[in-house]
Amino acid sequence: MAVILAFLAILCLLPAGPAGGQPSGDAPARLLDIGWTLQESAVKIVVHLDRPVRFRTVNAPDRLVVDLWPVQPERPRVVPVRTGVVGDVWQEALDSRIVRMSIGLRRAARYKFFTRADPYKLAVILVPVWQATTPLPASVAYRKLRVETGRGSTAVHAVTVDLGDPRIELRPVLASGVIPGHEPTGAAATRHDAIAAINGGFFTVPTGQPLGMVVIDGKLLSTPLPRRSVFAITTEGRPVIQPFEFRGRLETDTGRRAPISAVNRPPRSGGVAVYTPEYGPLTPAHRLSAVVRDGYVVGFASGRVPIPADGYVLSAAAWETHFLTETLQRQQRLRLDLAVTPGSIVHALGGGPRLVKDGAVFVPYEWEWFPRSLVMRRTSRSAVGITAAGKVVLVTVEGRNRENTGMHLYELARLMRALGAVQAMNLDGGGSSTLVVGGQVVNRAEREQRGVASMLVVVRRSGD
Repeated sequence: MAVILAFLAILCLLPAGPAGGQPSGDAPARLLDIGWTLQESAVKIVVHLDRPVRFRTVNAPDRLVVDLWPVQPERPRVVPVRTGVVGDVWQEALDSRIVRMSIGLRRAARYKFFTRADPYKLAVILVPVWQATTPLPASVAYRKLRVETGRGSTAVHAVTVDLGDPRIELRPVLASGVIPGHEPTGAAATRHDAIAAINGGFFTVPTGQPLGMVVIDGKLLSTPLPRRSVFAITTEGRPVIQPFEFRGRLETDTGRRAPISAVNRPPRSGGVAVYTPEYGPLTPAHRLSAVVRDGYVVGFASGRVPIPADGYVLSAAAWETHFLTETLQRQQRLRLDLAVTPGSIVHALGGGPRLVKDGAVFVPYEWEWFPRSLVMRRTSRSAVGITAAGKVVLVTVEGRNRENTGMHLYELARLMRALGAVQAMNLDGGGSSTLVVGGQVVNRAEREQRGVASMLVVVRRSGD
């Protein structure tokens, strides 16, 4: 992998996430060409365009799909590669603004994205899974344990992260770079050059919609669920676990207000929904939506509405369009307040229930509105904890096979306390439980590695 990255550095390519390369406007780009080269065992596919675009990944068992937007529709084409891990590359227009590139995979692969400006290029680098490795700094320590449970024993994998190391940071990321989306944790780890990674919170399996709070770089991308535990990083760099509250609102320059009922998901009764560029190219279909650019209402539309890179879209439920028609006017200036309390956080990822509070086992699953069935079933588990010294512990527990019993949440809570956590909370478990260390998945999944909606990743800070 180091050879590949050095090769890319020579080409002056700049790394970017799937939502990277934000265009300054919404004029569609022209797709000029698709080419490829082979560098040792890595296949580099290069998309040439006449201006920056946004993009997302969509995972499938036998292919990697990359959607580009806004892009002028193109005639379908096939680029035969049939080298390394890549088969053929298919390109087709999904609609008048989205072009899809499907990269056939001959075997399991990991991938990275890079962009270069003037002329604009998007490169996708695909390598065999075994080659996607990265060394661990001294501030990130991994260990594997065998722990007794009430039904036998189970394998435990734990990573301890010292956030006092200025060269690294712990942050949440979105699967595929957008909401909603699915992506295996191992693939996301490679895409972000992660030193370590663990699956995130709960989500709607069919769509990949996060269930709970997501904040990345201070921007609220998904609202918290009432009472649910959230892992967060404060503006001072301190990790915390606590519930958060959201009371968003929209205010016009004339003083009229409307409540915000949802962020990057369909509106709930009693307010409007906000769709940001992180949602993807288009909103779901709504009877009425308002398009906002640079803080001004620029128009109204129905159906699936393009989300501007320099703004957002406001939508209302079919029976509550009055929130838009009675509040907003074209060319009106708006102020959007998406604040959560407590504030002063940079990153956040929802999960729950809490497992440890102030050094004691504490599993308030009923208070956080979780069913008892989630708590008492022995299965694969994932959790995040905070030690008294402020270090973060990422843990997965193997389960539901002949060698491993898995754990229920009280056993998981006792484990987290034994590992030094004075605060801890549960993450999504079962088939979602995945821990990546040094680029490789270290735990054995219950089945094939499931695509999840979000992850926590340990990455090197920019410039290191």
